[in-house]
Amino acid sequence: MQRIRAYSIELILIGALLASVAFFGYLGAGLLRPDVVNEPFSGEKALANVSRQLSYGPRITGTEASLQTGDWLVEQLRLLGWDVVIQPFTINEQVQGRNIVGVRSPASRPGASVIILATHYDTRLAADADPDPARRQEPTPGANAGASGPAILLELARTLDIEATQHTICLAFFDAEANGGLPGWDANIGSQLFVESLPGSVPRCAAPRFVVGLDQVGAVDQRFFQNETGDVALNSALWRVASTLGLAARFPDQSRPMPLSITAAFLDAGIPTADLMSTDYPYRATMADTLDKLSADTLSVAGQVLETWLENAP
Repeated sequence: MQRIRAYSIELILIGALLASVAFFGYLGAGLLRPDVVNEPFSGEKALANVSRQLSYGPRITGTEASLQTGDWLVEQLRLLGWDVVIQPFTINEQVQGRNIVGVRSPASRPGASVIILATHYDTRLAADADPDPARRQEPTPGANAGASGPAILLELARTLDIEATQHTICLAFFDAEANGGLPGWDANIGSQLFVESLPGSVPRCAAPRFVVGLDQVGAVDQRFFQNETGDVALNSALWRVASTLGLAARFPDQSRPMPLSITAAFLDAGIPTADLMSTDYPYRATMADTLDKLSADTLSVAGQVLETWLENAP
C-alpha cells in the first residue's frame, strides 16, 4: 500500500513538473517570438502609436522628447523580436541625432536580398507655414508629418510575416529629416548619412533591392499618388497590390512631384525607390498637424498595401 501511494505521488510530481515546463516554455516562446500568431494589420493600433509619439511633445532632433521617442521605438522593436541598430550622429558639432534601424531576416533564406521601409520620427522646429504669423516660430505637433510613418512601421513590425517575404526587412526610422528650408538646417540629414555610411553602419541592410519611403501617410480620406521620380516597376507593383485589395480609389494610377521625399538619397545612389506620401496635406509645418487630422482607416489602407506587397514580393 505504501509503495502504491509513493508511486502515485511520484506520478503527480512528474505531471506537475511536465506541466510547469510546458507552461514556462509557452511563456518563453511568447517572449522570444511574439509574432507566432499572424495577426492582421490594425489601423487602430497604428493610430495608438501616433498618439504615443505625440504624448512626448514635439520630437525635435536633439531634444529630450526626441530621445524619449527614440528610446520607445527601440524598446518596441526589440520586444517584437527585431534586431536594432542605432546610428548616432552630430549636426554642426552641437545637435545630437540618431537613426534607428530594425532588422529581421527569414530563417529559411540566409543571405536574402534587402528591402528597406524608411520614415522619419523627428518633427519640424518651426511651424513656418502656419496661417497665424504669431505661431510660426513654435514647434509643430507633427501628427502626420512625423508620427504617422513610424506608427505604420511599428505595426508592420508586429504583423509582418518575415518568412513569407523571403527578404531581409529593414525598418529605418531617420532623424533630422524635417527641418529642410529652415536656417542652419539641410533636408534629409539622417537618410543621407545612412546611405553614405552603408554598408559599414548596418551591413545587413546594405545594397537594398527596393526602398519605400513613408511620410505623411495618415490623413483622413487621404489618397496616395506615385512619386514621379520613383521606379516605374516598383510603383506599378505597389499600386497593383492596392487595386487587387479593392483600394484603387485611394491609390489612383497617377504621379505627382514629391520634392521632400525621404527616399531622395537612395534615389541619388541608384536604388529603386517608391513613396507613400501626401502631396496635398494642408497642415504640414503648421500647428494644426494634430491627431484629429488622422484616421485609423488611412493608416490601415497604407499598412495593408505594404504588408501584402512585402509578403508576396518576387
